[in-house]
Amino acid sequence: MRSSAASRNGGTPSEASETADRHPPALLVGDPQDPHMAAVLARLPRRGTIVVDAASLPDTLHYLDLQHITLLDQCGRPVRLGVDNPARGWIRRLAPAGWDAGAVLGGPAAAALAARMTLLAALLRDDSITWLTPVDALFAAENKIVQYRTAHAAGVRTPTTVVNGLAADLTAVLGEPFVVKPLGPANFTGVDGQEHVVHARTVNAADLDGTDLLDAPFLAQQRLTARTHLRIATVTDHAWTAELDATGLPLDWRRSPAAHHAFRPSSRWPQAERAALELAARLGTGFTCQDWIVDADGPVFLDLNPGGQWLFLPDNATAQIADHLAGWLGDAECRP
Repeated sequence: MRSSAASRNGGTPSEASETADRHPPALLVGDPQDPHMAAVLARLPRRGTIVVDAASLPDTLHYLDLQHITLLDQCGRPVRLGVDNPARGWIRRLAPAGWDAGAVLGGPAAAALAARMTLLAALLRDDSITWLTPVDALFAAENKIVQYRTAHAAGVRTPTTVVNGLAADLTAVLGEPFVVKPLGPANFTGVDGQEHVVHARTVNAADLDGTDLLDAPFLAQQRLTARTHLRIATVTDHAWTAELDATGLPLDWRRSPAAHHAFRPSSRWPQAERAALELAARLGTGFTCQDWIVDADGPVFLDLNPGGQWLFLPDNATAQIADHLAGWLGDAECRP
């Protein structure tokens, strides 16, 4: 239930101080129904733990001024955040999928949602909250070109990568066939109202005849032959690696339903784990899920997601990752 205007504006700071909790506050940005959010929330006390995103912000924000923010915790109690009561936070998703569906660009609904996102952005940049991954680092790390530049600077092996409007130029640099993958979101809602996913795929230059390669820019990459797929999850300075035999799998293993349940724990690739932690540190991302492959010459970095999924990994890894996320959020000794 939303707070009334009177309760938001009248006496809120004192009310919040009366609801102070022994537990340091934790702020999670996302949908509590998301299984990844739920896995972490199950390890935190409800009192003093706040869950908010762009969709739930009107029901969660209790009061905001230039020094303090008061939000309702999982028990519905106001928690006042400020320099005198700092919090730790983790950003999983800024808004649930489809929350802006039907809003006409430039229309009143879109303007209202933009205003709400602006308010959320102000909350995410409040100095009293220490983020596992700050929002600006998160936005930068989601950019694949930024990822590859960072990997290159760190000496991490990556596929040769090009963005270009001429297929012939791509062939000259990458040879044939080569790989194309979305530079932006890999999923969208079509005019038919159905959800579509765009997977990485192998093409020849002739396949791209008549295609404007810079209208919706794609990455073009050297095609490598994977022997093994790796998913490496990192939380601060900890890493977990799971591997998947690439035999018989498509270029993008996600296209195989069976592959989602075939990863196995692995300790065979410590050099990839070290590189994954280095990439996460350079990008300022305290949590990542990374895709790597191993070809005949060793590990190769492919992709980093600062809000990625890990629950399809082996059970011992999923539990440890959730434990470390919750442990970081609840660590009072490391508060500023």
